[in-house]
Formats: sequence, structure tokens, C-alpha cells
Amino acid sequence: MDNGQQVSLFNLVFTHNWEDPESDHRALQIRDNESVFAITSGGCNVLGFLLFNPRIIYSIDINPMQSYILELKIAAIKGLTFHEFVEFSGLRACTDRMNYYQAIKNNLSPDAAAYWDSNKEFIARGFIMSGKYERFIRFAGKFISLLQGRRRVSGLFDRKDGHTQEEYFDEVWNTKRFQWIFKILFNKQVLARRGLVADYFHFDDGSRSFAESFYNRSRKALRDIPIEGNYFLSLYLLGRYRNEWETPPYLQPQNYDTIKERIDRIRVITADAQSWIQDVPPGSIDCFALSNICELMSEAETHRLFSGVLRAASDNARVSFRNLIIPREVPDDLASHIVKDDELSKSIYFNDRSFVYGKVAAYRVRKGN
Repeated sequence: MDNGQQVSLFNLVFTHNWEDPESDHRALQIRDNESVFAITSGGCNVLGFLLFNPRIIYSIDINPMQSYILELKIAAIKGLTFHEFVEFSGLRACTDRMNYYQAIKNNLSPDAAAYWDSNKEFIARGFIMSGKYERFIRFAGKFISLLQGRRRVSGLFDRKDGHTQEEYFDEVWNTKRFQWIFKILFNKQVLARRGLVADYFHFDDGSRSFAESFYNRSRKALRDIPIEGNYFLSLYLLGRYRNEWETPPYLQPQNYDTIKERIDRIRVITADAQSWIQDVPPGSIDCFALSNICELMSEAETHRLFSGVLRAASDNARVSFRNLIIPREVPDDLASHIVKDDELSKSIYFNDRSFVYGKVAAYRVRKGN
């Protein structure tokens, strides 16, 4: 970004993907033998993409620690049974994680092995919800529980039909304290101290401020999207998965053997996306899962990225693209070739279970004039 914000290359930021894989699936529709470009982040969605039988997945991240967490997951999947893997991950209690690590260590690159050898306390507690962002989420969840009360939080996750869920939000959850959270954390003064000027931004949901926008996103998740099955909501509010079946696809037992069989189709690459994509053969990539990486780029860098996408894409390639806070869009001079599907994008955004993103959108690449 032009305002000097940088990606930290010295922290493991994410051990979990915060992009809803269902949204990416609807946008990308990965088919047999296709090639996929994806931002690594926590690696969960890259592993899940294997279920759609792609020929190859290029998993890219500028932060080497994000490459290392995906390498760790890949090494564990290669070397462990499903039961051992979920124990190693932290989904189940376990006292033998260091023994598991020693058994899979040879599947890691030298750099990844050196990193994990120097971070054995991370291995010992399990990788689930252990990144810098996840630790913040656990803290925020405790803060919300303190303000809302444990009984109100527990009641939110009781089985409800849609009507009852709406009533619960309107009559029980939507307290003045809940609304106060957004006014305190997302007001102009707080944002200015973080180097962000709220007046610069626009909001696709019609909001007038960050506080209103994030409140609206939360309201949608808590009131309109079914709570059952939404593991993002339990992670945000409880700091953990509620159970072993409301989890990302790679943690579900019915998918494990397929992912293990196809695991070598992933290429883990540490690089900035806009540079790496310039060197791939033209027309060689069918699907692009870009997350919200353009928020970390200037407008010129964003243009370079999407120019690279257009060159690297096959005709009719699919793209998923998000904004969290800073608005980015396909540059105007490329928009006739990287075409937003407005109706699909609206549907995906409304149903996105992660709910923190201000935009979740789907595009098609049209190579012809």
C-alpha cells in the first residue's frame, strides 16, 4: 500500500484460512485436471482444493512462515493416519505431538524444519488457532463473552430454525453493549492511530463508517446465515471449533484419504504474487484464489497483478477476489477481460460464512477482443 503498511515476514500470522472455502468453490468451480493459483495463508483451503481433482496447485505467499505452516500440514498428512493427524493438529487432546513431529520431520524442506525445530512449543500445543491473528481472535472472543455473558453466547449456538435465529439476534443478542464494541474499535480516532483515514474508504454495503460496516457484517452472520455448520462463527466467538464435524474439509475424515493421495500436487512457493505470476507460461492457469492480497499493494502493484492474471489465465478462467477494509477492484482497463459476475458475487457475499470481508466476488477471464 502507498501508506507504508507492510506484511510482516517475521511472524506466523495465520494457521487457519479465514476465507470461506464454500465461497471459493462457488466462484472457482475447479474441474478435473485444472491448474490453480492460490494464496497460501493458513493452507486450509489449498488442501481442500485437492478434493476437486486439480492437476496442480501453486500455493503462493510472500511470508515464508505461511509456507512453513502449509509444509507442516502437508508433512503431517503424508506421514500420519487421520486419527494421528487430528491429534497432532490440536483438534483432539494429545501428549505425543513431539513424537509425531519427529516422525514427519523428514517430509519438510530444510528451511521449514529449521523453523519448526526452533518453535517446538508451537508444535507441542497444536497448530490450530495458534497464529498471531488466531491468538487475537481468542482474546476478542473472551472480550465479547465478558460483555455479552456466557449464557447469551451459549444460547446463540443452540439449535434454531431461521426464524428463531433472527428473533434471538433481535431480542437477545443485539444489546447496546454489542453495538458499543463496534463504535469503540472502529471509530475514526482509533483508525487514525493505526494510520487509516476512514473517509478515504467506501463500503459496498451502503455503510457510512467502519463501525457501521463491521456491525452490518456481524449482523448478517449472526442473524441471516445459519449458525449450524458455520465454524467461522464458533472460532470468532468461542476461540475453537465446537465439534469435529463443523470444521474445514481437510479436517474431515471422509476427505483425508483423497487429500493424502493428491498431496504432491501442491507446490508451496514463497514469493510476491505479482512478480511470480509474470513468469508462468501464458494461458496456463485455470483458477485464481486471490484472497484480499491487493490491500497490501499500491494501485500500480494491483494493476501489475491483474495484468499478470490476464496473461497467465486460460480462456474462461475463474477468479475469486476479496476486500477486507481497503477497496480494491480489477483496474478499469482490464475489466473488459476480467469480468465480474455481479449476480454470483452478490449471492456469494451474502452467504459467506466468514463474514468479515467487505467484498467477496467472482470473475471470469475473457481472452478475446
